[in-house]
Parts: sequence; structure tokens; C-alpha cells
Amino acid sequence: MDLKIKEKYLLAGKIGKNALNYAQSLIEPGALFYDVAEKTEQYIKDNGAVPSFPVNLSINNEAAHYTPFEGDKKKFKTGDLVKVDLGAMVDGYMSDNATTVEVGNTGKYSDLIDATREALNAAIKILRPMVNIYRIGEEIENAIDAYGFKPVKNLGGHGINRYDLHSEIFIPNYNDGNDETIKTEKAIAIEPFASTGIGMIHNGPLGNIYIIDDTKVRDKNEMIYKNFNTIPFAERWLAKITPEYKKYINKTMQNRYVSGFPILKEHNKSMIAQSEHTILILNDEIIVTTK
Repeated sequence: MDLKIKEKYLLAGKIGKNALNYAQSLIEPGALFYDVAEKTEQYIKDNGAVPSFPVNLSINNEAAHYTPFEGDKKKFKTGDLVKVDLGAMVDGYMSDNATTVEVGNTGKYSDLIDATREALNAAIKILRPMVNIYRIGEEIENAIDAYGFKPVKNLGGHGINRYDLHSEIFIPNYNDGNDETIKTEKAIAIEPFASTGIGMIHNGPLGNIYIIDDTKVRDKNEMIYKNFNTIPFAERWLAKITPEYKKYINKTMQNRYVSGFPILKEHNKSMIAQSEHTILILNDEIIVTTK
């Protein structure tokens, strides 16, 4: 990997890790989702990067894809299980990391949170060039099973390329039999999800996060592309650019230039935890950029 590119990945990882720690410090009973997201994204900018995607603050049976909308008054409550998922981007090179916070530190879901952390560590421990993808999933599944929970089988890790957060490979949270191998000189994210439910998510309503269909970009000065390139963006980001943001999103979705991310949910009585790191797989070393 080119040294300058490697340095950008490392800087993005460092800022992303620090931003995740900062976000956790803001989450407490009564805090606004909006304030946590806005302050954390500003922290990323103040430290020399931009967000890789909107800060995700998904609670309880939600696994991913909720970010507050403009003017959102939603507050954290004691006992909420919050998946905090965020990243930093430097010149298009991104980090992606996540953790789970139990609001009020009641300790009710400590084992569930620990299961994802241990699963992530177990997966990273066996990482090396040319390791079979199913082996990574197997390590994750075994660690989560040992705690008596279910890995979420239809979510997983992914490759990361420049301006492309979810690229190429899919890294499962269980042994899916995929004998493809991890290639070198690549960035990947591994993100175990553990559930008290059946371990399958479904699409809920949209979570205020959108993305351009990059195959339809014709005008590099078009508002969304000019400001966000091909990374996911939040409704509230667009609200800071134009007062007509809702009409603009509706219009671009109607012509399929933009699509929305649904909130990913388990059944109502289940709880989900997540842990995630970004890793560089190089010829001569494995680097966890967000550790």
C-alpha cells in the first residue's frame, strides 16, 4: 500500500476511535440524540477529517441506520441499549467503528455487549492474508454462542475503498461456508452483532440516512454530490445547505438518484449489541486502525 494512503487510513482510524470515545461520553439519560450526533460529527471535523457517514444511534432492537433528523427531540432513556456507529474520512479514506452503550449503566446487558467485543477480538486474532472468510465468521459465531446469544446472520463486515464504505467482500457473523480468502493491501471492517432474539434483522422505516447512486452522477456540481460525494449523508446535513431539503430529497428519490437506508431491526422484544473495528490487511502486517 502506498505510504501516503496508509497514513490517511491511520489518521482516519485515530480520529474515528477518538470520536467514538467522545460520543460515548455524551450519552446519558435525558441527552438528545440530535446533540450527540451533531457534537460528535463536529468533533470529527475539528480534528482534521469529515464523517465517513452520519453518526448512527440505534437503540434496543435496532441494529443500525438511525440518525436523528433536523429538529429531532428524541432523548436517551435509562436502560436503552445504544449502538454507536461512526467513522472519519481523510481524503476519501475511511474508518468505521462501533460500540454499544447501556444508558445509565444498569448492567443488564453487559454479557450481550461483552459477547460482541470478544467475538471481534477473536476474529481479529486469526486475521492474516489468505485466511478463509468463513473462518472469520466461525470465530465470531463461536464467541457469541458461548454467551448464549445469536449472531445476526444477515449483517456483517465489509471491505472499505476510497469513497466506498461497503465494497467488495462481505464478512459474515457466522460460518457461511464462504471459502474466499482475505486479500492483501486492503482495508476491511469487522462488525459482530449479537442478539437476544433469533439473529435475523428486517427493514423498518427509513432512518434519515441517504446515498447517491454513483452510476447516475453526471453533474459534479450537483448539490448532494458536490457536498457529500458518494458517501452516505444525513437529512440534517442537507438541511444546513438548503431550506428546501425535504423537497430535494423527495425529488431525488423519485428519480432514483438517491436512495434511503431503512432502520435494521430485530423483533420487538429482542436486544442487539455491536462492536466494530477497521483493519488494514497488508503484506507484512495487520493494523487495527481504530484501536
